[in-house]
Amino acid sequence: MARITGNVLTGEAPAANAYVQLRNGDGDFCGETHADDDGHFVLYAVPGHWRLVSWLPGSGQTEQEVDVGSSDLEIGLLLAG
Repeated sequence: MARITGNVLTGEAPAANAYVQLRNGDGDFCGETHADDDGHFVLYAVPGHWRLVSWLPGSGQTEQEVDVGSSDLEIGLLLAG
């Protein structure tokens, strides 16, 4: 299983405690984590096409499609208010 790691930002600042969800191609919920105080998150996924959905109440939301293979993947997510 590959790791999906990355950071969630609001502008230039880390989005501490932002939600990061992993959803399949149909939009079904498959996993969730919270970003740490530095906006860093880690999720695990089998190879395939996934959607990352991140939000922080009062700071916006973002979605990003990712293709996961056998190697780890690093992603940057920027919340849009």
